[in-house]
Amino acid sequence: MRTNNLLKRLFAIALGCILGVASLSAQQMIKVSGVVTDNEKLPIIGAGVMQSGTTVGTATDMDGLFTLEVPEGAVLEFSSIGYETCTLKAAPHM
Repeated sequence: MRTNNLLKRLFAIALGCILGVASLSAQQMIKVSGVVTDNEKLPIIGAGVMQSGTTVGTATDMDGLFTLEVPEGAVLEFSSIGYETCTLKAAPHM
């Protein structure tokens, strides 16, 4: 009887762990791409594009283009030397 209860508890814990991991991996990822420009609509080369609160990020290319894969609803931080940092909610085409 005691062994049966222990097996039931272990099964419940294992099932809870599996469901918890499955819910974490089920987070919808989106591919975000766009162009970082200045006030005169000129591309900013080498601007940093980071997901807020993480180490996920990239830098813009020679045309100011970037592509990044982030969770849906993520907030992106755009920064470059000499410019004010700004934040935007991620969308597929920015």
